[in-house]
Amino acid sequence: MKIDAKTRKFGIIGYPLGHSLSPAMHNAAFEALNMNAVYLPFPVKNLVGLKHSLRQLGVEGVSVTIPYKVRVRRIVDTLDPLAIQIGSINTMVFDPKGLLRGYNTDGIGAVRALNNHGFNITGKKILILGSGGSARAIAFSLLQEKPKMLAIASRNEKTAKSILRSLSVVKKKPDLRFYHFHSKKKKYARKQVFTHIQKEIFVGKEQLQEFDLIIHTTPLGMKGHSEGQCLLQEEDIFSHQLVFDIVYNPLQTPLLKLAKKRKADVLTGEKMLLYQGVAQFELFTGEKAPVTIMEKALQVELKK
Repeated sequence: MKIDAKTRKFGIIGYPLGHSLSPAMHNAAFEALNMNAVYLPFPVKNLVGLKHSLRQLGVEGVSVTIPYKVRVRRIVDTLDPLAIQIGSINTMVFDPKGLLRGYNTDGIGAVRALNNHGFNITGKKILILGSGGSARAIAFSLLQEKPKMLAIASRNEKTAKSILRSLSVVKKKPDLRFYHFHSKKKKYARKQVFTHIQKEIFVGKEQLQEFDLIIHTTPLGMKGHSEGQCLLQEEDIFSHQLVFDIVYNPLQTPLLKLAKKRKADVLTGEKMLLYQGVAQFELFTGEKAPVTIMEKALQVELKK
């Protein structure tokens, strides 16, 4: 890779950054398209003067990761409507007028991963496990695809219902439900209580079998974080379902192993990482991303 005064600059900001998989994907894409551009890690300790510094350095766009996804909202000039709904940003791009625009491609990545897997979201019943930032981003992006039902299962009733209340103001919304997991002796137990978010009334027991898609958004099963643990039990998963775990280290999580055992279809977490990066690349450059090249670069990094 040749870098000179005309090299276009992009990167990722966060602190600490650790080993990011994004540079490999983006730099492989630049090389494939013969673009004089580079994507670099920027470990930023605070946001003071960040916009000015990026502008002075000629950085055209950055990915945003922990702990700044929410905090960077105050430094952008404009927010994409989806980023406003989600309440966080994972992409910032300077437009031709020099305005810093904020976007969130996390949920877009999940939807693209599902679409490319051949799963049609429209009219489907979907259960999201977890109620953190990823769950919120995915929920709002799914909403645009017109599912029939969208349920959130979480131990944290406050955050889950916050997401559902935000979703409930959208016109032509699906059936929205809350599914409460409660913790007992540090193990996950099921409490099949669905609440219709608008009326807050108990509507009786429901079976997990009715869901077409289950999306896991918590860190459970991640390497170095609750390894080997799983929210669901084997009998909770059915062969007609697609089970999507956004954890990508390891690729074969405890949940996906259970799903395979039950002969359900599975989707691994690196697909969401790939397609949120693809969406970022297209926002950065205005060019169609070389998806296959980016995927190969990602697979190489994951094997290290």
